Amino acid sequence: MSSEYAELFPKLPDALGFRAEHALLVQEARRFLAERCPFAHVRALAEDPLGHDPTLWRELGRMGWFGLLAPERWGGADLGHLALALLLEETGRALLPAPLFAQTLATWLLATGESNPQHEHFGTALVSGELSASLACEAPGAFGDGTPTATPIARNSGFALRGRFNHVLAGNQADLLIAPFRTENGKLDIFCIQLESRGVEREAEISIDPTRRTAHVLLNNVHVDAGARLPVEGETLWSTFTLRAAALLAAETVGVADAVLARTCDYVKQRVQFEKPIGAFQAVKHPLVDLLVGIELTRNCTLAAVAALDSDLEGAEVPVHMAKALASEVGVEAGRCGVQLHGGYGFTWDCDAHFYLKRALANRALFGDAYYHRRFLANRLLD
Repeated sequence: MSSEYAELFPKLPDALGFRAEHALLVQEARRFLAERCPFAHVRALAEDPLGHDPTLWRELGRMGWFGLLAPERWGGADLGHLALALLLEETGRALLPAPLFAQTLATWLLATGESNPQHEHFGTALVSGELSASLACEAPGAFGDGTPTATPIARNSGFALRGRFNHVLAGNQADLLIAPFRTENGKLDIFCIQLESRGVEREAEISIDPTRRTAHVLLNNVHVDAGARLPVEGETLWSTFTLRAAALLAAETVGVADAVLARTCDYVKQRVQFEKPIGAFQAVKHPLVDLLVGIELTRNCTLAAVAALDSDLEGAEVPVHMAKALASEVGVEAGRCGVQLHGGYGFTWDCDAHFYLKRALANRALFGDAYYHRRFLANRLLD
C-alpha cells in the first residue's frame, strides 16, 4: 500500500478490493470539485432555471467519470461499483449539481444486454457525455398511475409505450430514459426511450432539493422499434439494478453527511457564547460525536455492500439494505443537526447547511427509505 493510499484509506482493508487507482480517483475528484464546483457555484445553479452547468457536464465526460461502470469498448473504465461509490461520496460532499448518478447507472443498464448497433452508439455517446440519460427511480408496482405498459405493435415492428414516471432525475434535460414496462403477458421488459420522441411529455417537479432537479415523464402511446427493448430478462435485471442504485445512493449520502458535519464542527469552534466557543459545551459536543459514529458506521456498511456487489452479488443483498437504511437515517440527522447547531443563522438561506439537509431528504426517498429496507431485513431474519 502506497503512502498516499494509506493516507486516504487508513482504516480500509485490502480485502475489500481497494487499490492504488481508487486513491488516485479520490484525490483527483477532490481537486477537480474544489476547483470547478465550489459551493458558490452550487448556490448559483440552485437558483438557475436549468439547474446544472453544461460546461461542467462536458468536463465530467472528459474526466471519464461517466464510464466507471461502462465496458472498455465504449471508452469506459469498467472499474466496478467500489470506484463509483468512492467517487459519489466525493460528489455528495460537494453537492455536485449534475446527474452523474443517473448517467452512470443508465449506462450500466444499457451495457447489460446483448450488443446491437443502436445501443452501441448510445453507450459510446453516454460515456463521452455527448448524450445524457436518466432512469426510472421507482420500483415496479410503485408507480402512481399504475405500472407502465408496453404493447406490441402489429407485425412485431415495435411497441407502444404508455405510463407515467415520477422523480426522473434531470428528466427535463436527459436525451434518453431507461425504464421498466409490463407487456401484455405480464412480463417485465426494460426499454431505452429517446425523450424527444413523439408522445413524450415532460414536466418539471417541485423538488425539495434545488441542486438535483427531477421531472414527471408521461408517455402517450410512444412508438419505439423492437431494438429499443433491452435483450435481457427484465425482472432479474431490474431487481439487480435497484440493489446497485440503493448502495450507490447510500455512498453519496455518506459524503453529504460528512460534509455537513465538517462544516458544523468548523462553525461551533468559531461561534463564541459566554466567552467560550459553543463547541466546548456538552450539549453541542455529544450530538456531533454521535453523528461522527453514525457516519463512520454507515460508510463501513456502504463500502462493504459495494465491494460485495463487485465480488459476491448473492451475498450483497443484506449489506445493501443495511447500508441504505443507515444512510437514510444518518444523512437526514446530519442535515438536521447541522441546521440546529448553526442556531438562528442555520434557518436562513445564507447558511449552507439546509442544502445538505435537502439532498439527504431527497436521497432518503429514492430507492426505499429506512423503513422499507428495515422491513426487508426483518422479513429475512424472521424467515
